[in-house]
Amino acid sequence: MQKLFYSLFLVFFVILMPINNGISKDMASLSVEERVDILSEEVDRLKNGGVFGGEIGSQYGFGPAASKVYNTPSGLSIGGYGEIVYKSYTSGDNTDETDAYRGVLYFGYKYNEEWSLNTELEFEHADESYLEFAYIDYTPSKFNGALGFRAGLLLLPQGLVNELHEPTLFHGTYRPKVETLMIPSTTRENGAGIFGELGNFEYKIYYVTSLKNPGTASSKTGNTMRNFRSKGSNSVSNEFATVGSLHYNLNAFGNQHLLGVSYYRGKIQPSGTAATTYDIHDALTTVHMRSIFAQGELAGFEYKLLYHQNEFDNVDRFNSYSGAAANAKFGEKQIGYYYEIAKNIGDLVGSTWYIAPFFRYENLDFHERTDSSATSNRDYQDNQYWNYGVSIKPIANIVIKADVLRHTSPGSNDNTRQFNLGIGYIF
Repeated sequence: MQKLFYSLFLVFFVILMPINNGISKDMASLSVEERVDILSEEVDRLKNGGVFGGEIGSQYGFGPAASKVYNTPSGLSIGGYGEIVYKSYTSGDNTDETDAYRGVLYFGYKYNEEWSLNTELEFEHADESYLEFAYIDYTPSKFNGALGFRAGLLLLPQGLVNELHEPTLFHGTYRPKVETLMIPSTTRENGAGIFGELGNFEYKIYYVTSLKNPGTASSKTGNTMRNFRSKGSNSVSNEFATVGSLHYNLNAFGNQHLLGVSYYRGKIQPSGTAATTYDIHDALTTVHMRSIFAQGELAGFEYKLLYHQNEFDNVDRFNSYSGAAANAKFGEKQIGYYYEIAKNIGDLVGSTWYIAPFFRYENLDFHERTDSSATSNRDYQDNQYWNYGVSIKPIANIVIKADVLRHTSPGSNDNTRQFNLGIGYIF
């Protein structure tokens, strides 16, 4: 069938197209042999993925499917990923749930070797749609990858998951809690910046719209950073933030290892409403987000390590505005970390599939330090998560996940467990 398609394509262009009045004079003036040579090259481009872009493979620190435009010689690229999940609680009064969690389409266009466009359209929970990112890259050939320029709606280079969030890239049905609650993955903002590779180092530095003021609703409490994301939608832009990352690719002990740091500094935007006293001229609260992390393979085991810290300057200004109860306010300092190990045992059980049992431990403390406006809350401290299970990849682009997630909180003596199943894919 494929051979028939290519044959018909060649016949159509070589024989039929020249009689069309819309064909260029240059093409029409060529001999049949010359047209065959040109269009044979076009057929080869189609065979090699030229219709929907190049090969899947990470570039510039992005996921394999998100990088298709960078692996494309020219023109349009199409990729994507998706996740469908099920969770069942083994204790408590929570209801079980299935969810068509995410369906994503990447559309990219490579204009030439220096200019490209990359976009992500995301559909969540089967009925919500978002523009996840949309940016233009300019990579001057004279810099040979050492310096590039990027502008648009940008994924922020924070931690490990925010840019590498495709389901085949992380263990567990759900992303790590540290990288969803303290680093609010996925987080993106409008802005511009530079990026590049210098030897074994990769860097990104962006200047973006700063944190959204989350408002005064009672749900905007101090145990999550997710409500500060403006997502590039009608973003108040009185304040801008600086965010950057530096990665070092280390080849040691026979394997590749990634060592990295990321840093964010930005003020919380004014509320944008005259109904509050938190106006444009106030001394705003500044947020610092710092991460150090590593991932790689050692002695046959995959590993990930991440430590993250959020600090608030003038947090009393924001806390007095938010109206939250004293024990639900934001702490001056938040700390979270996790470590994870996994091992592919496919060959040990006689299979060519990737079969990797994994274990991840996380600890989150949103009230590591509080100011005088807040009361330390045990429910916000020493929240622990144990996540263990297995990831199975029959092929590299499809993953099946099964795991157990246990959560304990010393304040409420919470001790819940949930069983998760998921399937994910990239293309």
